[in-house]
Amino acid sequence: MKSKDLFWVRMFLSRVLVVFTIGLLSISISHAQNTNTEQDPKSRLVENVKNWVASEEGIDGSHIEVQANDRRFIVPDCAAEFEVAFAFGSKSNVQVNCRSEDWQAVLRIQIREETETLVYARHLVQGDVISAEDLEINRGTSLLRNNGVGNLSQAEGQLLQLDVEKGQMVNLNHFADTLTIFVTNQELRQGQALVASMLDPVITPSSETLFEQRFDLSTTANSIITRDLAAGTILTKEDFATSSPAIVVTRLVERGSMIDPSNSQEEAVTVRIPNDAVTNPIQLNRATAKRRLTPGTIIRFSDITLQPHVVAEESTTLQLKRPQFTLTMEALAMEDGYIGDRIRVRNQESGEIIYATVIDIGLVEVRR
Repeated sequence: MKSKDLFWVRMFLSRVLVVFTIGLLSISISHAQNTNTEQDPKSRLVENVKNWVASEEGIDGSHIEVQANDRRFIVPDCAAEFEVAFAFGSKSNVQVNCRSEDWQAVLRIQIREETETLVYARHLVQGDVISAEDLEINRGTSLLRNNGVGNLSQAEGQLLQLDVEKGQMVNLNHFADTLTIFVTNQELRQGQALVASMLDPVITPSSETLFEQRFDLSTTANSIITRDLAAGTILTKEDFATSSPAIVVTRLVERGSMIDPSNSQEEAVTVRIPNDAVTNPIQLNRATAKRRLTPGTIIRFSDITLQPHVVAEESTTLQLKRPQFTLTMEALAMEDGYIGDRIRVRNQESGEIIYATVIDIGLVEVRR
């Protein structure tokens, strides 16, 4: 072949190669554009939602699921990034907007996180009390705000209200509303000091307990058994009492008689004392009984009357003190008076009525 002919052949082949290359490139670009047109809008929307929620909640985007897989859900090819915001005041829904296409949609999302939850280590039945050995920790990814229990203290000692299986997640709804009652583990006698070791705590459904059985163990401190109790008896508030000081009648006191150490004394009482009980002997100074009081009676303020230190229409001593002398005379009290009271008295000799201050039993003083 001549060199001239060879030149034209090479030129022809070069042009064919260029056209073929350009054709392939055009086909690739066209295919990519078609692929982007079909997939990009929805995938970009999902990515926008994940990125926005991850930023708002400070979590990894891989823990966020966007429910946008329905084929009927068509997403426009938005010219800009999709705008995202939580919808309906909940973090379970987001509203997505595309301003360029005047388009919006509400999508449901799920947020998952790494959690530690308790599961049952074995099969348990209704009425079982949960112990630490019945539970084990399960680590994994779960939905936020589930009802699982992650703290051992929330489950230990609880009473099951249904049967559960091994591996089942521990849920607060599995527990019955319970109270702790106390049962005697030995025979107890009236007057015996009650100590915690004499009682066994028993977790019981609240619906199966009586009001009298509901108390805290601390209330039994320094208390005395008030009646004989057999072993296995459920303790009630009426079965024990804390000793309290009170003034008790030791000898019969007739109405109008003075109450003093000869017929009363302070005692530690183990029965429930009245609200107005006298608890200090000093409170009985000049006290007389309003009614007949028998031995063993706890004295109440409603049972006594405090005698005034000066009694009306009775003779009293009138005292007049001066730097150089002290003068005393008999006078008649015109009214009752307690120490510190200023009352009227009559001079028995002159008949003059003057004011004097009560300073002791049967004694008043004239003061300037």
